[in-house]
Amino acid sequence: MNIIDELGELAIGARMRRLYDVFSRDVMKIYNDHNLDFEAKYFTLFYLVSKRNGIGIMDAAEELSLTHPAIIHLAKDLERKGYIESVKSPLDSRKRLLMLSRKGKAALPAFKEVWNKIDKLNKKLMRAQNNNLLKALEEIENLLDEKSYYKRYQNL
Repeated sequence: MNIIDELGELAIGARMRRLYDVFSRDVMKIYNDHNLDFEAKYFTLFYLVSKRNGIGIMDAAEELSLTHPAIIHLAKDLERKGYIESVKSPLDSRKRLLMLSRKGKAALPAFKEVWNKIDKLNKKLMRAQNNNLLKALEEIENLLDEKSYYKRYQNL
């Protein structure tokens, strides 16, 4: 047992980060095996862009529950990798829309193949648990939506 395990609830953020790191490291190996220059952190934005025919930064931030600066950072990374592009909105020239680039469209079938296998693997992992991690995360997210962590701390 290490110190993070010993700390239990006090280190919940560290435990979640550790689990994220385990998944991210192996998912990156999977993408590399498929010759996809991609990291797990890009998944939700890239997937969202692939499902929309152009989406604004603010809309993406809202839909993914991320900050505007976080979306900009991820979008710039994905643009540098050539998977998405930012284009002017035909309705409002001040607004930029994120869209799949040619490279992104060409790579999409390979991504979908990887995602389908990852989805199957994750479902197997969830079924093998005594407790349902997704349900537990949903429950805590709902509790924090009702009252923020900070406000709960202030009320102790």
